[in-house]
Amino acid sequence: MAITQFKQIPRNLKAITARLVQDLSFARVYLVGGAVRDLILERPTKDYDLVVGSVPIPKLERWLADHGQVNLVGKTFGVFKWQPAGWAGEAIDVALPRTEHVSVGSGQYRDFKIQSQPDLPIEDDLLRRDFTINALALDLENNNLIDPSRGLSDIKKGIIRTVGKPEKRFKEDLSRTLRGLRQACQLNFKIEPTTLEAIASLSQKSSNGRRTGDWLVPREIIARELLKALQANPVMALGLFDKTGFIAQLLPEVETLRGVPQPPEFHSEGDVWEHTKLALGSFEVPEWREFFGKSKPSLNVILATLLHDIGKPVTIKTPLKDKVDRIRTDGHDVAGAKMVPDICQRLRLTSFTNPEAGQINTDTVTWLVQNHLLLAHGSPEIFKPATVYRYFLKDQIKGQELQQVIFADMHATRPHDGRLLTPKLTELQNRIKEVSKKLTSGKLKLLLSGEEIMKSFNIKPGPSVGLLLKKLEEAQLSSLVKTKRQAINYLKKQI
Repeated sequence: MAITQFKQIPRNLKAITARLVQDLSFARVYLVGGAVRDLILERPTKDYDLVVGSVPIPKLERWLADHGQVNLVGKTFGVFKWQPAGWAGEAIDVALPRTEHVSVGSGQYRDFKIQSQPDLPIEDDLLRRDFTINALALDLENNNLIDPSRGLSDIKKGIIRTVGKPEKRFKEDLSRTLRGLRQACQLNFKIEPTTLEAIASLSQKSSNGRRTGDWLVPREIIARELLKALQANPVMALGLFDKTGFIAQLLPEVETLRGVPQPPEFHSEGDVWEHTKLALGSFEVPEWREFFGKSKPSLNVILATLLHDIGKPVTIKTPLKDKVDRIRTDGHDVAGAKMVPDICQRLRLTSFTNPEAGQINTDTVTWLVQNHLLLAHGSPEIFKPATVYRYFLKDQIKGQELQQVIFADMHATRPHDGRLLTPKLTELQNRIKEVSKKLTSGKLKLLLSGEEIMKSFNIKPGPSVGLLLKKLEEAQLSSLVKTKRQAINYLKKQI
């Protein structure tokens, strides 16, 4: 099938592959996989994978080395990481056509036996792949699309479907189940029913180990697929991972939110599960842009929002059972924060890094969960400068993330009288600006002057005096020092 719409293919990539065909006259060069799919969808892509047929491995390796840098880490599997000369993008995966054979059938990716076959038809290579939308190849010499499993049709319909029988394809590599969920979230595609059923039937196996402590799908892969899905579409990710059983398997702390009641006078939206879904959806509402502009939530913010109320099931008290005046979950912020480190460690969540959304920091997520109720403890207008500085100005990135988690929680909290809680965030931002302006204008009265610091520590005028004044300012705002004597003792330790 001839395709003429691939205008987004970088010119230098086409030039590179044309040179390869020119030098190795029998070579057939194909762009394969997700890059072809994304070009059809007119989505930006950074990952370009090539399959080069009709060329022996040694000859291909020599040509690649002569025209760039070659990483041989995947040579055993017939794959080279290649950085062409003059190529500014990420390294290109260059592979020979391959077949795969399952040696054990446990579902572990390392149970594959991969055989490179230079003369293997490209169609056979494509038919070993996971989903039809990824089983595409573009012959870069003539723009001919090779599509043996009707992937183009599924792309146009917005459907994710396995190549061949779903259960067989997933049992070859169980990580494909998670990849399917993630790609559905990234592309906003529906998963074909039999494919979805197979994912659900294998979710428990995917997260269980062959031996105690040995996960069939490496936890680093689980972390990558889960976090990519949440970053792409948090609400859809929660729904799909729940529907297929992965929330129960991977995040039982989130699973327990379902059915946990909340006081209706404050939470007309329903139980804690519904509240959490609304919170995750807040990143796309117009009010988000009013408060945070074009800023996208970091992975820390998304995860903290997902986990912000996991302490409620373990702290809940009800009038009927506990003789309290209303449903209460006092201390759920602290209880939930204590659960975060185990979740991050269990799923290896800190192993994944995304250039746009950052990396999970366990301490930050813990801190965000622990402090998401900060505005429930009082009006921002009466927050002491020390409080504002400690939570929002000392580390402005964390301060912004805390504001975003607070916004998500507030937006998802629907009092029965219909009033909005987000105006309190406006009050908070005004207070932050007020305190910040006070700091930058020098209106904060320091306990020691520059002359007193020079006299107390016998130092001469210079940058060191300004540095100590800055440290004193931070200490005062953090309420570490309140008297001149305390200030001197504090600075003595800083010298």
